[in-house]
Formats: sequence, C-alpha cells, structure tokens
Amino acid sequence: MPWAPAIRVFTALPVTSGRWVFAALALFGFYGLCMAADATDPDAAAKPKTKPTTTYPWKKNIVTTFFWIGQGGSSYSDTTNAASAWDATWTKSYGGVDDPSRHEGFVPRKFAATQNPFYVALPFNDVVYPELAKKYCPWYHTPREADRYISQCKGKWVQIMNRNGKSAYAQWQDVGPIRTDMASYVFGDERPREFNGAGLDVSPAVHDYLGLSGLDKTHWRFVDDADVPPGPWLTYGEEAIIYAALKRKERELADVWHPAPKPKVITVSADAER
Repeated sequence: MPWAPAIRVFTALPVTSGRWVFAALALFGFYGLCMAADATDPDAAAKPKTKPTTTYPWKKNIVTTFFWIGQGGSSYSDTTNAASAWDATWTKSYGGVDDPSRHEGFVPRKFAATQNPFYVALPFNDVVYPELAKKYCPWYHTPREADRYISQCKGKWVQIMNRNGKSAYAQWQDVGPIRTDMASYVFGDERPREFNGAGLDVSPAVHDYLGLSGLDKTHWRFVDDADVPPGPWLTYGEEAIIYAALKRKERELADVWHPAPKPKVITVSADAER
C-alpha cells in the first residue's frame, strides 16, 4: 500500500517529542481504517471466482477423416455407425441418419437432431481399457461399480483447427478411426500410424464448417467446458435440449390422453317394439 514506507519511517525515528508520537499514532490509525475498508469492500467480494481450467497440448498435423451417425461401412472399415461405442441406439438418440447429402446448413433437413451435430471420434475407449485410461487420461477416476460401463470420455469438448487457423469445437461421441486402444496417442505423444496416419474422425458439421476435404490435416486438442466459445456447436446443443424436452412432453401427454369410446348404437326392430 502507498503509505507503508511512511509507517516504516515513523517507526524508525527516535521518539524525541510528543508530536512525533502523536503523528505516528495517527498514521497507524489511518492505516487500520484503510485495511478495514479493503476487507469490507463490496466490489472486491463481488468479483467472480472462476474455476481454473486446464490447458491441454495440441496434436498437430493429424490426418482427419469424416463420418456420420447412421453411416454404413467404408472403403477402409466395415464398421457401421448406427451405434456408437457408447450408445447402442446412437442413430435413434440423434433422431435419424446424419447423412451429409441431406443437410441444410449444419443439420439434417428432414428432422431436428436431438444431439449436438458437432461431434468427433478418437481412437480410444475408456470403458474397454480402464487401466489405460487410469494411466493416460488426466480427468479419469476409478468409477463406482454401478458406473463401471459409463464412459468418462464421452461428451468431452475438442477444439479442431484447420490449415488456415479457423477453429471448430465438437464433442467426443464415438471411438475411431480404426483403433480403440490408442491412449498413448490421444493423451500422450505417440502418432497414429494406420490408414495414412488418420487420428481424428469429424462429423459433417465440423467437416463443412472447417472446409475440409480428402485427407486434410488438422490440429486438435481437448478443452474444458468453460473454454468453449459461442458458436453453432453451442446453439444446436441448446436447441436439441429444448426439442428433446418438447418431444418428451408430447409423449407423456399422449400416454395419459385417451379418446372417449364411441357410444354403441342400438337398433330396435319393428317386431321388438310390438
């Protein structure tokens, strides 16, 4: 504080008169009042306390392929994407097939996607290889037995940067390309080797947003939730939540609403009336 040197001066001077003693006491009193004011400053108390985030290292010049939910087998893999490594009904969960030829903008034209269309696959499955996850994944913790088969990687945000420096943000939703055990690449320093060094699969939305083609290379890294900036990857996520809630409410209403049965019409013959 600016008056601290003055206090040291006063305390160093010999006490030769009452005026010096009085001045020193006054200055100490003023210093005490200022310290109390700082302690009760409402502006200081109101300053937001932000949770520290982690800066993850970049994986540079990674061959980046693209895939989509509901896709059939490809020239380099007979794996289909009707299900993901962590969701047996992935296509149904998403709302349909995310066919890029039937997109309008970044989303399917014929249905409202109920999950974020900005998604990626990376070649590691923490559910299948928990020991590798413990060794390499920085946020992994040993789960309770009830949570043993719930992925701690699913939904993690990833930043992808193209050759021009443009970035997209997406969520990790599947495992691939090719491998499922490459923790040493996904979280470490190893490089992918199979299929021309492909190490990242991106969705049609990410592919189109970054203008990728063929076997383009990108840089990618993990990011914490707090570090994800505004963009279509958040807009569609919010819309999906709202849409899913509305559809769920519609189903609930349909389950409890039943039309009244039609009254039976009884006809009486002329003979019965006699």
